[in-house]
Order: sequence, then C-alpha cells, then structure tokens
Amino acid sequence: MRRSARSAALIALLLLTLSDPASSAEPVCPPSALVPTQDQLQAALRNARDHGALWRFEKDGRHGYLYGTIHIANLDWAMPGPTIGRALRDAETIAIEADPSDPATGAGMAAPQKPHEAPTLPATMLDRLRRQAARACEPWEILAPMPPLMIVTRLTLLDARWDGLHTDYAIETVLASFARKTGKNLATLEPIAIQRAAIVAGSPAEQTAEIDQQLSALENGSARTAMTMIANAWSRGDLDTLARLFEPLDARNALERMAGGRNPAIASRIDELHRDGRALFAAVGILHMVGDAALQKLLAERGFTITRMTFGGR
Repeated sequence: MRRSARSAALIALLLLTLSDPASSAEPVCPPSALVPTQDQLQAALRNARDHGALWRFEKDGRHGYLYGTIHIANLDWAMPGPTIGRALRDAETIAIEADPSDPATGAGMAAPQKPHEAPTLPATMLDRLRRQAARACEPWEILAPMPPLMIVTRLTLLDARWDGLHTDYAIETVLASFARKTGKNLATLEPIAIQRAAIVAGSPAEQTAEIDQQLSALENGSARTAMTMIANAWSRGDLDTLARLFEPLDARNALERMAGGRNPAIASRIDELHRDGRALFAAVGILHMVGDAALQKLLAERGFTITRMTFGGR
C-alpha cells in the first residue's frame, strides 16, 4: 500500500476511534481528550514513532508478533510507528485482551457485585470516593452501582488526564479499530470475567483495605506519579525500569494478581491462535511482560522462538 493510502486509512481510523470532545468543560476538570483535526492527525502520522515493546516469534515454521501495550496514552503514542505498522500489516489476526468497543466489555467490568462479595464501606470512605469523583468531574450516579474497587481504579486512570494521558487513546482501541478497518480477524485473549477478577478481588475486608490504600494514593498524588512513570517507561519500551518499580513485595504481589497469574492462560490462547495458521499480532498490557511469569518467557517454554525487535534510535 502506498504511503498516501496508508495515511488516509490511519487518519480515517483515528477519526472513527476517538470520542467526541466534551462540551464546555469546567476549568476545574481535568483536560479532556479532544478529537484532533485532520492537520493534527497528518502531523502525528508523519512523526509517528514506535513505542512499547515488540517481539517476533516463530513456531512450527510460522511467525507472529507479541506487543506490549498500555491502557492510557496520548495521540502521538497512539499512532503506530513504522516497525509496529509493518507488523500489523503483516498479520492476519489481531488479538487483544478484550475488545473495548464491545458494549459487553464495559457492562461486564462495571456490573454490580453480588451482596455477599461487596464490601460495606464506612461513610467516611464513601465521602472520599465521592470527592475524588467530583474532582474528576465524573457523575457519582454513574459510578455508584460499580464495585468500589472498579470505581477507584477508574478514578486512578482518569487522574492521569492531568498529565495528558487518556483512556480515549488506549492502544487496544486503536488496534481493534485497525483490525475492523482493514478487514483483519479480531480475536480476544481473555474472558471479561478474568479481567474483572484481576481488579475486583479479595474478601470484603481485603477490598476495603485496598480501596483505602488506592484512595490515599489518589489524594496524595502518588497514584498519578506512578501512572506517569509507568506510561513513560512503556513509551521507551523500558522493561528494566518497570521491573524495578515492582520490586517491593506489595508491588510484586499486585503484579502477580493483575498480570502474572493470568499469563499462563494468555500464553495458551496465543498458542491456540497461532496453530490456526494465520499470522498473529497479539497485544497485551506491557506489565504482562515483567517478572518471573513474563508472557514472553512462557511462550519460550511452549516452544516458541521469541526475539525482541528493535526500533529506530534504540
């Protein structure tokens, strides 16, 4: 495909992907992700650089790709760079953890907990949650039915908007739209229930303690600092920095719950998709590539030859 045709396709893709701008946001609200103009999209395409981490794998005489993504980004990061773009065009199947554009995804993640599973939060903690929702300009009536751990997780992601990072530019959203726009097969790597369980986990008492900890991190600003550090490390494909961030015991335990414990099933699913014979581009959050149970290590144990690909300039 000529560059001009690729440019038009990616511009159309981004226009379809991004949400409409919020109207007349109050100055006290975090900045919203706006739909870029066509000139801005063309500039982003011209200046696109590869971000994240990409591996090429082979098994049984066939090859594919493993890509580490992030769930918040900016427009420049969302635009695929040249190496990732070639891998995407080479693939016949694009597989992501879950399809963010499928209404069932959002409904499954936000569904209320069963009464015996849900924590009973003290009034002071509910007030703290409401204050953070107001600070994020999120209507409490929309958040209230969700599991409290899902609420605080959503508020933590939204807090990164102050640093120009938005869920609107999530890499998975762009990949799903690219697959549909180009007629490639779109597959998912996990059931929604598994993803939800990685966030909404533990006894009611354990959930309450986790909510208190995450709320404190939101209130003192350390949540945003950590989110920005992770995002910047992702943009550089810096797995060493990510590993150091998760060296403390509590952080290692959280990484195991959120990513490592899910990796064996994801590796099995990638193997299954690879066996169907179509070239695969499998995209998973980059924290799945960190630690002893890193996904690329599990694929190697399954007989894949896996090689980290380098990007221009690094």
